Amino acid sequence: MIISRRFVGTLAVVLLALLVSGVVVWRSRPPPPAAEPLVVAVAVSVFGAPLWVADRQGFLAEEGLQATLRRYPTGKLAMEAMVQGEAEVATVAETPIMFASLVGTPLRVIANFASSSEQSIVARTDRGIRQVTDLRGRRIGVTLGTTAHYVLHVLLSDQGLSEADVELVPLPVTEQAAVLAAGRVDAVSTFAPYSTQCRRALGDQAQTFMTGIRYVGYASLVVAPDFTHRRPEATRRLLRATERAILWMRAHPQEAVAIAAEATGQEAPSLQETVDSIRANLGLDQGFVVLLQAEARWAIAAGLAPGATVPDYLDLVDASPLAQLHPEAVTLIQRP
Repeated sequence: MIISRRFVGTLAVVLLALLVSGVVVWRSRPPPPAAEPLVVAVAVSVFGAPLWVADRQGFLAEEGLQATLRRYPTGKLAMEAMVQGEAEVATVAETPIMFASLVGTPLRVIANFASSSEQSIVARTDRGIRQVTDLRGRRIGVTLGTTAHYVLHVLLSDQGLSEADVELVPLPVTEQAAVLAAGRVDAVSTFAPYSTQCRRALGDQAQTFMTGIRYVGYASLVVAPDFTHRRPEATRRLLRATERAILWMRAHPQEAVAIAAEATGQEAPSLQETVDSIRANLGLDQGFVVLLQAEARWAIAAGLAPGATVPDYLDLVDASPLAQLHPEAVTLIQRP
């Protein structure tokens, strides 16, 4: 085949034009958004798995966040760090949020990202504890003001007991396994990974009472009241990165367990059941508000919040960022 000089010249002109136009388009593209720094206080719990995954898989960075994840033994401590200015966002279950609301602590919930019933009571069978009613008169270790405290109330009340029927021993979660193994308490009310540590410490002398359907707790992202207005782009990026992590966890369950195990310092096999019980999902639903109301009534009736009244929990929720991202994920019943 003979190619004419005219054809070659035309082709060269066309290629040059394409090259020039490509350079113009490339140069006209806006630069990638500058990375925004963000400090997140994350509880050392399988509840925090979406945040650990978002960090490990690079979703936070890809969404334009220069994120620093700081570890805290409980969500209560993580939230307190946020309130004190050590972090800008915290992962926390609903019970510390409820207690904070009763004393007017300024905060806002921007999303729930997981729900679970993995809280439990771990008791010593060598003390004759085979069922919940056997806890009457026993010393029970618990970190006051956490979900484990409320769960203890729920499991006791189901059997006609109250906190007055047991001796509560305030106990940090990091000390529970050692104290239980030493016999200084008869049982502990706790949550993973500390429940796993307690069972291992007791071996075949451990008796576990699970909450089952009686309690479903929520893990939330909590910020200062003005955060979403002061840093709207960081809020959107955080929600997008968290959502990507949740979707990745569903597609890669074994890898997600491995990341959670490394983050919590546990072995993957021991965490599998707990991770399986977690329902990771980005949303804000009415069940969250109803649970906060129920816990607030318990705290007030139990004398844990003298003089307090049940707040309007819609005031503690800033649903606007999530509603912009996924309107269908917000199912709160708004005021008429």
